[in-house]
Amino acid sequence: MNDDVNDSRQGDRYYAAEPIHGSFNGADVSVMNVSLGGAQIVHAQPIRIGTRSRLAFQNGDVTVSVQVQVIWSHLSQTNDGHAYRSGVRLDAPDVVYAAAIHALLRMGVVERDTESLERKRQREMERELRRKSGPRFVPAPSN
Repeated sequence: MNDDVNDSRQGDRYYAAEPIHGSFNGADVSVMNVSLGGAQIVHAQPIRIGTRSRLAFQNGDVTVSVQVQVIWSHLSQTNDGHAYRSGVRLDAPDVVYAAAIHALLRMGVVERDTESLERKRQREMERELRRKSGPRFVPAPSN
């Protein structure tokens, strides 16, 4: 397997020291990490890929309300069972959103994530090992 990981990010990612509570499309969400181009959210109910809505959250004096689109989503294991984890992308660059991220960084609410590409590399290696060690299809001999 190639050790290179496809990095589709357009900038640094910042993880929340504690999940930031917010809303998306009327549903409660927890914001797990943010970047200048989007965010990763966790939520109880499924959300269709392609859904466009407003992501809103607040922490202290920092308030965010920005239009985003779901670009990926999957069911994920959590400490409490299962939840959906989704990636959302901003519809357009937003200077107020960028200022909010920087304010959260200064407040210590979010921290620069320097390990995310290594975690992605590890997940891809584990996936490749499972694929290689899984059951093999063997066609039946023809008579």
